[in-house]
Amino acid sequence: MGRQGRPARGGRHPELLVVRVLFDIVHPAHVHFFKHMIRGLEKHGHQTRIVARDKDVTNALLDRLGFSYETVGKPKKNLLGMAGELLRRDLALAKVARELRADVIVTRNPAGAQAGRLLGIPSVFDTDDGKAAGVHFWSAAPFAHVITTPDCADEDYGHRHVKYPGYKQTAYLHPNHFTPDRGVLGELGVNPGERYFIVRFVAMGASHDVGEGGLPASVKRTLVDKLRARGRVFISSEGALPEDLQPLRFSLPPDRLHDALAFADLLVGDSQTMMAEAAVLGTPSLRVSSWTGRLAYLTELEERYGLTFAYTPARAQELVAHVERWLMEPSLRTTLADSHQRLLRDKVDIADWFVRFLEAGAPLPTYRQR
Repeated sequence: MGRQGRPARGGRHPELLVVRVLFDIVHPAHVHFFKHMIRGLEKHGHQTRIVARDKDVTNALLDRLGFSYETVGKPKKNLLGMAGELLRRDLALAKVARELRADVIVTRNPAGAQAGRLLGIPSVFDTDDGKAAGVHFWSAAPFAHVITTPDCADEDYGHRHVKYPGYKQTAYLHPNHFTPDRGVLGELGVNPGERYFIVRFVAMGASHDVGEGGLPASVKRTLVDKLRARGRVFISSEGALPEDLQPLRFSLPPDRLHDALAFADLLVGDSQTMMAEAAVLGTPSLRVSSWTGRLAYLTELEERYGLTFAYTPARAQELVAHVERWLMEPSLRTTLADSHQRLLRDKVDIADWFVRFLEAGAPLPTYRQR
């Protein structure tokens, strides 16, 4: 059975002077997930380093946050290219880990776990996709010293498995860390009382997305048209947009997207991560994805809290009908407010949890003697 992690409060582990932590960041969502952990560790006097990847707005977010980092690799579109990039990241992480004399590598990616195993450095691999991520999971989990997951995970990884009472998104959108800025409405040109919607399109180009599908192209335009008939629309897209939709692209800096999402009437798209972010912020969401029904954290957000709903690509027209129903409910956010508050009571600040977890030994094999 996976253990329920309960790190003790009260500062650093008494036997550790300084913990040196290497963070492996390959996706914009990882920047958000790790940023408060990094700040928390540094505030306690620990040393951190970041090895990033030139994926979407990852580097832009790190720059906006003022983090120093090294960039290794860009996304590849086929398995051979992904394998080559993984090897380069393995070698780069190993090099930085040696320079840092890292005590632990924290990652959501195979390279961090593989480099740790290669060097005999303890690694923590965090996942909320689990085995559903296919090659991504199986390239990381066997090499990790510890596997951490939300407590809603329905898979058991044995003695290395530690669960926490939260989601990836509560590491950065928990009220301890995030207060939405209403100033974003003026920056977007949204008038008081005006409804607006956010649409998110993902490229499905990650290793765990090989063979997966999201919103069909024809349905994307149908959704945008229906939403535009009811309010303003802002599109966040990993890929190019048709010329006539370009004016709708979300044009503010990427770190402002969460502020915009927090006040939106509805989020629609095919991103798993952003749907969970919306739920933590109390914004209802609908998505089309072949991942539907296979990710425990999204299933919990749907069945326990009712803050998001999902359809497979074959049922995309049902999502369109669902959008139409929800567009007829201008007070939908208010209706779901109790569910949102219950979620916040149930889930903890995961950034704080991880800082204490790492300081307590994680629990990992004893940090190397110095």
